[in-house]
Amino acid sequence: MFKYRLEKVLNLREQELEKVKAEFQEAANRVHQIEAQIHENRHQQTEAQKTLMTPKGLRSPNLYINRLKYLKNELEKLEKELIQAKEALVEVRQRMLEAQQKMETLKRHKQKKKEEYDREEARKEEIELNEMALIMRRMKEDQNANQ
Repeated sequence: MFKYRLEKVLNLREQELEKVKAEFQEAANRVHQIEAQIHENRHQQTEAQKTLMTPKGLRSPNLYINRLKYLKNELEKLEKELIQAKEALVEVRQRMLEAQQKMETLKRHKQKKKEEYDREEARKEEIELNEMALIMRRMKEDQNANQ
């Protein structure tokens, strides 16, 4: 029965990879969330600009100008957050690739050891069969000699 001596390490590497994949998914979700917020901010800016040009907006232009300034400031913050989120995503992606490499290396090692084990077992089985055939041949020769 084949038993890989580094099985626990392989399991830890798989757990590490799953953890990093979850972090990657969170980082990707964060990027998408910020992009959606940026899109919504731009939409709100467009709506505020349209309203500013209507009779309702002309009655209180300071309100809409302040709203536009606020939205532009928020947009700048969101764009900075997006840059940071994308950098974090790249970092997590790199960690995920490294974790995958480590796990794949161990899987290849395990496969190699399994193949070595299988070859050794086949060799031992062949030796046993040869010994059994030799014993049976000697027994036949002894029977023939006794007759």
